[in-house]
Amino acid sequence: MVPDVAALRPWYARYAESQSNRLAFDLELIERFVDSSDSVLEFGSCPPILTVALTRLGYSVCGLDLAPARFDAACRKERLAIRQVNFEEEPLPFADGAFDVAVFNEVLEHLRVNPIFTFREVRRVLKPQGTLLLSTPNLTSLKGWWHLAVRGQPANDLFGAFEKLETLGHCGHVRLYTPLEAATFLEKMGFAVHMICHRGDGWRHSSKLISALRNAIPAVFPRLRTHFSIVAKKAA
Repeated sequence: MVPDVAALRPWYARYAESQSNRLAFDLELIERFVDSSDSVLEFGSCPPILTVALTRLGYSVCGLDLAPARFDAACRKERLAIRQVNFEEEPLPFADGAFDVAVFNEVLEHLRVNPIFTFREVRRVLKPQGTLLLSTPNLTSLKGWWHLAVRGQPANDLFGAFEKLETLGHCGHVRLYTPLEAATFLEKMGFAVHMICHRGDGWRHSSKLISALRNAIPAVFPRLRTHFSIVAKKAA
């Protein structure tokens, strides 16, 4: 599975390799909390690696993406249902309570307009007691603290984040969040947070010794892991 546009293939190769562990964790979490009969709405489906895995496992998945045409050939081959929707600015084209589960993995940090609008729509299309699975990078990870305290800036590059709209078809990391910040936001949007789990480790370095140290610290202090996932329910 590769992008239709050759210029995007190096980016996709790096993405697929660097995100393999994260995607495996996402899949495991979905299998744990989502029944095979549940209808799933996935936000930010491209690259559609997780979409393919869920579809092959028998889940009914409807994907949404800002520019799904980037992977048009792969979507046709795998018979994926991915719709082009700018869910930051457009109402979702679904009836109230249409889905059992919303998957919002590694998307929150890309939002650049108004998350309140987006999550109001997420909540609207979920059934009563519907499940929201959300994952995002951890601002207060070991990596996050290092960049803020030592480099004086967050790990993401603001110019590069918006430049990706033109080069990749989607925005980069505009804003990172802490677990408490994300959970509080979801609660204000009408979700009951069921679980927060920290995942990932440190981050890579050319020195094996430094990499080992970076991985050892989050193993002892899980809240310093690079990412976190939230399982929430649509509140009454």
